[in-house]
Amino acid sequence: MVKECNQAVRKLEESDRDLILSFFIAIRDRYPVAFKRLSELYSKSEKNRLHFEYKIVHRFARCNFGEYDQQNYDIDRNGSFQFEEVRCPLRGECQDEGVVCKPLLDSKLSVRELEILALIAEGLQATEIANELSISTATVNRHRENIKAKLCLKTLGQMVNYYLTNIKK
Repeated sequence: MVKECNQAVRKLEESDRDLILSFFIAIRDRYPVAFKRLSELYSKSEKNRLHFEYKIVHRFARCNFGEYDQQNYDIDRNGSFQFEEVRCPLRGECQDEGVVCKPLLDSKLSVRELEILALIAEGLQATEIANELSISTATVNRHRENIKAKLCLKTLGQMVNYYLTNIKK
């Protein structure tokens, strides 16, 4: 089930291209081990790219977000996934548990993300970082959100602390 902001609850459909593509990219970038396994499972569908992407997103959601729950969001406003224990007859026996179900986040930052994190830690604002790196402010903001998601951080203060503690020692 899908409940987008200010929309009615509905079933995820293969025609939900924007939602599927953004979810597909998030799985690919943040959970590469899960993505690899799902790609293997649905490799027969790979020639039909739209169906292949839908199958990966659908399975990932079923394994990690359980039933529709009006009290808790599965994806928070920062784009972080809030996994939950799902009712599954294969719980404890599934070969994909810990791979597809409740996968580990790949927190490796790209070179560009490390550059942006360093500039944030220096106290630069998004527009200043954009000027420094000759990219748009929107791109800086997207990188910032990706960094927060990869590192499971919520605030700029946490980002600065992470940088000072783990990267610039």
